Amino acid sequence: MPSPDAKSRFAEDRMLVATIWCEIRPGEIITEADVMERFGLSRAAARAGLTRLGFDGWAAPKARMGWEVLPITGQLIGNILEARRIVEPGLARVSLSSDARTELEQIADILTALGCGESVTTTSSVRQHVDRIDGLLLGAMNPFTARHLRKLWHHSARITHFLEGDSGTLFRRDDVFDLLTAVLGNDPSGIERARLTLIAAQEQYFLTQLLKNDAPLMPGSGLTARITQKHAATNRRIS
Repeated sequence: MPSPDAKSRFAEDRMLVATIWCEIRPGEIITEADVMERFGLSRAAARAGLTRLGFDGWAAPKARMGWEVLPITGQLIGNILEARRIVEPGLARVSLSSDARTELEQIADILTALGCGESVTTTSSVRQHVDRIDGLLLGAMNPFTARHLRKLWHHSARITHFLEGDSGTLFRRDDVFDLLTAVLGNDPSGIERARLTLIAAQEQYFLTQLLKNDAPLMPGSGLTARITQKHAATNRRIS
């Protein structure tokens, strides 16, 4: 029988996956009872999963209501992309093991065989292999930097899933072969260029999808964000 710790870890992982894949919608209010019913968890496991989401910044407690899942806003998208542009070029300096390089060569052959199909099945398969490429690169980084970058990628994945929705327009990674060529050719500048190209492509996809959204914007929303930041800065306690 699984130990309580194992159940808690399962709950935490399941809740994170549900958040990234938007099974739990951005901005949604959820309670322990909701989580127990939707994911078949015990109360203790549900509490552990929600607490972990809160600890990692994916949700915030709301008095007498439950937990509010982090909304997706234009400011959040901009902050994530900006942070990735700072951190992600560090992948150009990683040193891969011979086993990792061999696996990358195998993935390159598989992706070549898959071609440029537009079907959902092909896109899903390509994404799985691309995730593995990213995982191999991440595993060769400084673990503290890798932890930060992994969370940025999780945010980017959640934004992508949210904006894809039922639109029928899926985001495609066109940087993959350039990235593989650069990694296998020990070309740091090529790796950095491929990563920055990916971020630019995601930014363009996010913008395109947002421009198709017919949800009303709040008046002066951009100004409100700037004023909030300014007040936060001026009211910050001196340490």
